Parts: sequence; C-alpha cells; structure tokens
Amino acid sequence: MLISIFSCDKIESPLPEEYGKFDWSLYPGDPIDYSYDLVNPETNWGPNNNPKSILLEDYTGHKCTNCPAAAQIAKDLEDDSSKNVIVASVHASQDGAFQATDNIFTNNYETEAGNEYVRGSEMPGFLGNPMGTINRNDGGLTNTVWYFGSGWSSGVNNELNSTFPLNIQLQYYYFTQTNGLFIHTETSILNNLTGEYHLVIYLIRDDVVSPQKFNNGIIDTNYHHHAILSDNINGTWGTPIINGTVQKDSLIYNNFTYELPDPSIDSTYSINNLSLISYVINRNNLRVIQVIKTKLNN
Repeated sequence: MLISIFSCDKIESPLPEEYGKFDWSLYPGDPIDYSYDLVNPETNWGPNNNPKSILLEDYTGHKCTNCPAAAQIAKDLEDDSSKNVIVASVHASQDGAFQATDNIFTNNYETEAGNEYVRGSEMPGFLGNPMGTINRNDGGLTNTVWYFGSGWSSGVNNELNSTFPLNIQLQYYYFTQTNGLFIHTETSILNNLTGEYHLVIYLIRDDVVSPQKFNNGIIDTNYHHHAILSDNINGTWGTPIINGTVQKDSLIYNNFTYELPDPSIDSTYSINNLSLISYVINRNNLRVIQVIKTKLNN
C-alpha cells in the first residue's frame, strides 16, 4: 500500500500540491500525539549532511552462475568507504530464467520495477545477468547505462568527482502494531536547477539466506543474498519533485506511508533487516544525481 503527499513548506511549490490520500490507519492511536516535527525538520538535521554517493544496481539471479562473482565486486566497492557506493541487488532479466523458482529455489525476488528496468524501453541495451548500472550514467556498453561487472570499478571511479546539485535526507516512524512505515524526505537544492526530477525510494532486504547456483552444478543452499530490492515504495519511476526551475537553498518535502509485509509470515521482512535507498533521477535521461541509504530498526 502506497500513499504520498507532496508538500513544499519553504519554497513556492514547482508542482501542484496533492493532499488527502494519506493512510492514517497505519498509525496506532492518534497521529497528533507523535512528536515528529513536520513543519521545520531542517532545524533537526540540516540540508548538507550527506556526501556524494554512487548507486550501483547489480542485476542478478539465483540461477545465474556468474552472478556471485559480480556480487562480490559490488560488495567490495560498497565496503570501500572512500567511494561511498550504495548497492541494490535487482533480481531481474529479460526472460526471467535466472530468477525462476522450483523445489530448490523457492523464493522469487523479482519486482515489478526491476522487470520494467530490464524489459521496458527506457533503459535499452541490457544483454543478460550479471550486468549493472552506475548512477545510470551512459558510460556503459555501447554508451548505454549497462556495465558488465568487470567495468564496475572503473565506472565508479569515474563518478567519484561528479558534482551534485541537491541533497536528500530521510526520517521515518515504524509502527509494529500495523507494520506501518511513515517516511518523510527533505530534498535540499544546493544549486539552481532546471528540468524534471523524480524521487525514488527502494525497500531493501539487507541479507537473505537462500540457494544460489554456481558453476559446475554447485548450489550453495546457505548463500547470503545482499541488499535485495524488494519493492519500490513510490512506484517504478518515483514521485515528481521538480518540473521547471527551482532556486538554490529551496527545500522540498515529501511524505509517504507504506504497509510492510508481515514479518511473522516472512522473517526476512523483520524491520532490523530492512533499509531504504532513496535517490533523485533526472527523468529525461534517468541519471541518478544523488542517493542515500537509511538503515531501519525497531
């Protein structure tokens, strides 16, 4: 379940404000009792607290024998604190063969958004798993967004000095009684910006243990799948936040409610095993211009 409110408290809104669809039923008790400051959140956390980060989307599959090696490359890049890489493992391919389920591979990790990214017309050039994107820039194979794993390190290095004209911050409430998640984001504009930009929020399962196929017919039944994209909180292409020109030092606020899967049915959705990856894209070329990761906890 996804409900969103667009609001802009500190600047004249570049888009029409949309109210009235917030799911208050996910709030136990009276929402007015919650202490979260929706009016002036920037007084609590400031607009410039996050460094420039790089989104590496690793397109993978549990029956893809070359994917574990690529996943290790991605994890090594993420573990290098000098690079500020954030990894999302997207289980998707054009025909779904590497994601198929059977009596051994019982979990389907595909998402509607992941399949659209590889099968739709907006990100052409995907050849097969494992491939990945690096901030969805067009420096990949034949000037597409798609990189083979062998090119991820150099692709990340090429992004290290890129500038970013905005920043993102996020706060949340989690309600155990309803499995409800309230998400508040603040997008701060660091330089004058013109164009169409969307905010996208991924729901990530940090670690899931389930089978993975390797070469020579080997199957590791206790393989740790890292940073699995499990849903898009606000849709495949996210929420429009800018359409036109917005001035430096402007602040844009967005609020979302989301009902998480019941962890008593699937323990991998325990709140302590979840994160949110939030990023802003230039909607015209899909390039990621800033990304943050927020670890959730109870």
